[in-house]
Amino acid sequence: MSRQTLSNLINDTSWKMSAVEFSVLEMLVKHRGKVLSIQELLQGMPVENRKVEILNEAIERICFYLEKRYACLIERVDDQGYVLHNKPSLNTGEFSATPFKSISKKHYSILIAQILLLIVLIYSFFEPAVDIKPENNQMLTTRSGSVAYFPSFNSVEQELIYSEQSSHFIGVVESCSVTPWRQIFLSVSSNDPQTGIISIVLRNDNAGEGAMKTLKIVPLDPQWHFIDKAWLKKVGICD
Repeated sequence: MSRQTLSNLINDTSWKMSAVEFSVLEMLVKHRGKVLSIQELLQGMPVENRKVEILNEAIERICFYLEKRYACLIERVDDQGYVLHNKPSLNTGEFSATPFKSISKKHYSILIAQILLLIVLIYSFFEPAVDIKPENNQMLTTRSGSVAYFPSFNSVEQELIYSEQSSHFIGVVESCSVTPWRQIFLSVSSNDPQTGIISIVLRNDNAGEGAMKTLKIVPLDPQWHFIDKAWLKKVGICD
């Protein structure tokens, strides 16, 4: 098995990494600051080692070598995947909020969520500079009324790749008995249905008040067969 060397210039030590550890660290470095899904990381590993438990062990060994001070650079994001941060916090396990105070990861996450919510609320009161093209608007007919569906693909090629998945999604949504949302926006992160993150934004304007919900989904299968009525109810698209 080929190995690469990771050097720690602070304590003048080096570590021989396995092919798995090197491939995982290489992907995290190339996509620094971006959450890489479990599936994306597995795809970058040697074929014979593509197992979740092997991936987790590799991450643990990398963090162990980085030591407590820098282990926080690599963070697991729920069950979605891992992210390599650009720089460590001033205090291990904490993010610096001000020059004199620090907050825990949990409170930091809550703060970020509140900021994102504020941005969404502000955005909902102003018309975006670049609106969705009218030709991308499809009206879906459900038992509870019509729903505007906006599939957003970054190219004609991507639209063709996801045509069957989009049609499947439309069919399942139209089978809902009650759909509390009046607008559904859908996009994907890549041209690979196996690993492309699905982004769904749900919006409903009622009596001048706007409600919005955002979903980020790692596909369980490339054809999106995991999306059914039960799944739509679970994530709140259908009641």
